[in-house]
Amino acid sequence: MSIKLYYIGRSKKNFYKDPEKIFIDRIVKYCSFKIIEITPESYPNSLSAEQIKSKEETLLLKKIKGESFFLLDEKGQTFTSQTFSKFINKKLVQGSSLNFVIGGAYGFSENIKSKAKDVISLSTLTFPHHLARLVFLEQLYRAFTI
Repeated sequence: MSIKLYYIGRSKKNFYKDPEKIFIDRIVKYCSFKIIEITPESYPNSLSAEQIKSKEETLLLKKIKGESFFLLDEKGQTFTSQTFSKFINKKLVQGSSLNFVIGGAYGFSENIKSKAKDVISLSTLTFPHHLARLVFLEQLYRAFTI
């Protein structure tokens, strides 16, 4: 039973580092858990959002290495805390290792969305990846305690 959270971005200033650590310390009591940073290249300003999403897709697929994954995106399926808890429990009982991905500033390409097992929304609002990580960690911990 393992859960990994991948995110595309850089962690230069993480104002949420301490609360993240608190939730990670709680989560690892229930399962193996790891956060993996996927650092994007420095892109020239001439690249379009679609070109950047395509490059980030390549980086992501290289890191995940053929495993199934769930995208975290504001346009995804919404859950209540209770239904998310049931979802996590069902997947872990099936023996699945779960991989979740937070995208870069421009979100995900349609191609990567089609390769994902599902697209899940933490909120219909858009969050910077640091805050999205914290919200995800809190909800994952809550899922284990419900």
